[in-house]
Amino acid sequence: MGKALIKKILKDPSSTVIVYSRDEGKQAKIFKNVERVKCVIGDVRDFKKLNTTMRIHKPDYVIHTAALKRVDDMEFHPDECMKTNVYGSENVAIASFENSVKKCMLISTDKACQPVNVYGSSKFIAERMFTNYDYNSESTIFASVRYGNVIASRGSFIPLWINQIEKGGEITVTSEECSRFLFTLEDAVDTVLSALNQAQGGEVFIPKIKSFSMNTIIQSVKQITKSDQITIKNIGMRPGEKLHEDMLAKTELPFTREVEGGLLVVLPQYTNKAHTHRAPYDGREFNSSLHLDTDVDNLVGLIMRGIEDAN
Repeated sequence: MGKALIKKILKDPSSTVIVYSRDEGKQAKIFKNVERVKCVIGDVRDFKKLNTTMRIHKPDYVIHTAALKRVDDMEFHPDECMKTNVYGSENVAIASFENSVKKCMLISTDKACQPVNVYGSSKFIAERMFTNYDYNSESTIFASVRYGNVIASRGSFIPLWINQIEKGGEITVTSEECSRFLFTLEDAVDTVLSALNQAQGGEVFIPKIKSFSMNTIIQSVKQITKSDQITIKNIGMRPGEKLHEDMLAKTELPFTREVEGGLLVVLPQYTNKAHTHRAPYDGREFNSSLHLDTDVDNLVGLIMRGIEDAN
């Protein structure tokens, strides 16, 4: 996400980007010689360093992407998840507030909607925290973006399956009953930037994307790899994993509106900001089992575009 987001932002010749990350290897490899990009080695857990960085560089906008994301690992390390995803997010919010950032955007996840695992719960708290910081801010606008699985992102299962098939091995599936929201890295970047542009304070932005069953995904991967037969090894659900993901809960429907760019927005239930009128959303909740696309050819095109974006 970070690399693609920066590439898109730098298309504006007047923009500069500050990369604040503890991954010094990735900074050196990707951004070392990139004009208008300044890299700072730091951790969102370290408020003093984070606050000093913002005070020195004076960013207009902050996009907070740092998180511990592996669902099964976070079940066994909830303390570490809290330190980064909750306390780290609060550090970003406070530093943005104290340094008069115009807008601060949290990158959340569909797992934050009706969470059943530690990772999703930590992101749910972070969303609510950003809404609350917005309520108490007269200048900085805080908002969140919630979306699903990005094809070919780090840890994505689809490139893993393609690699397993090309090596002649079986593919490992947690459950063939699962369904997942999928979209490309380019779509994710466009969603974040559109939300950043439209944020008025305290909202949660959600892209209206389709979901796919494991069977449809398996058939698509089979078509991409030109494999007549695929051996499937069911390894069972991981700790904290859902059969179906949620992106918009039924309880959020009364506060949900339609906005530009194929997005929905959940308005804050309490706010000090004057939100402009937005058209009510008259649809249903977004559970991945309710918005299934069964068109294999459509998914093949989406996967190929997603892999191309990642490269």
